[in-house]
Amino acid sequence: MNLTSQREYMKIKIIKDSTVTETEITVKCAAVDENLKRLLDELEHNNAKLTGRIDDKTFLISAEMIYYIESVDEKTFIYSQNNVYETDYKLYQTEQLLPQSDFVRISKNCILNISKLTSVKPLLNGKMEVHMNNGEVQIVNRHYLKDFKSKFGL
Repeated sequence: MNLTSQREYMKIKIIKDSTVTETEITVKCAAVDENLKRLLDELEHNNAKLTGRIDDKTFLISAEMIYYIESVDEKTFIYSQNNVYETDYKLYQTEQLLPQSDFVRISKNCILNISKLTSVKPLLNGKMEVHMNNGEVQIVNRHYLKDFKSKFGL
């Protein structure tokens, strides 16, 4: 199977082997360009998981389920569509564990999954209001606006 990206071709070879116990992906390339970085980030995104608790139960939360992560009173919470999980990770640790393609810090206390956004709205004070597909609204602080705009494609 060949995938076309602008003028380059990427050859993808899949070998099924019933004796293999763990899937392995090897990338051979002359150089790591932006397209390859995005592809690798997507592969990591599909694999990124955090642990969180609700009451006395611990859950494995995949990155694509996360809407945002917030730090409140020295505790870190992971928000999904229907649940709020408490995690032992610090906010900066979650930022390092999650794929950079979809997650961006929007304030000192919040990291947002931009793939869960429906719209953005500039505010008069230089901040930005973001609407998420679960109905929640978050504010992007001025200090983090440049990174957010770049990530969101504004």
